[in-house]
Amino acid sequence: MNRLTPLEIQRASFPRKLQGIDADAVRELLSRVAEQVEEEARIRGELRSQVARLTQEVEDYRQRTHAVNEALVAAQRTAEATVARAEAEAGRTIGEAQALADRLIDDAIRRAENLELVISQLKGRRRSARADLKRIAELLGGTADDDASAEDREAQTPAVAVLRPRQRESKV
Repeated sequence: MNRLTPLEIQRASFPRKLQGIDADAVRELLSRVAEQVEEEARIRGELRSQVARLTQEVEDYRQRTHAVNEALVAAQRTAEATVARAEAEAGRTIGEAQALADRLIDDAIRRAENLELVISQLKGRRRSARADLKRIAELLGGTADDDASAEDREAQTPAVAVLRPRQRESKV
């Protein structure tokens, strides 16, 4: 069955009968029905337009939701990969730092041992130098004593000897 348009309702005509109904009343009713059908059609059109717009919005939101979900999943994967790389890099850095610390500690231990050896050698040299100084002091003391004795001996003997002529025996 075809749908009637408001214009068809307004132009509708009916066959006349002898004891028929009031044609003006029918026309008035048909006019009101046509206005209501027209209003209903306009509202239906607006509602269809709204439904189409809302359907499009829902589809847009679905697409956005899908895109956001994909972005979130990608971000999650990226974050997980970044965290994994950072943890791996941190592990490598810690390992390298630990190895460097171990090398530095070993080097410091070797240097400390070398310093202890040098200190021990220096202490030995100091003892040797002290002994040498004592010997030199004894030698100098002995030399000073010898010089004092020599000075005393010299004091007992004149410093300059006067030469006196010898007496000659006379030949007489």
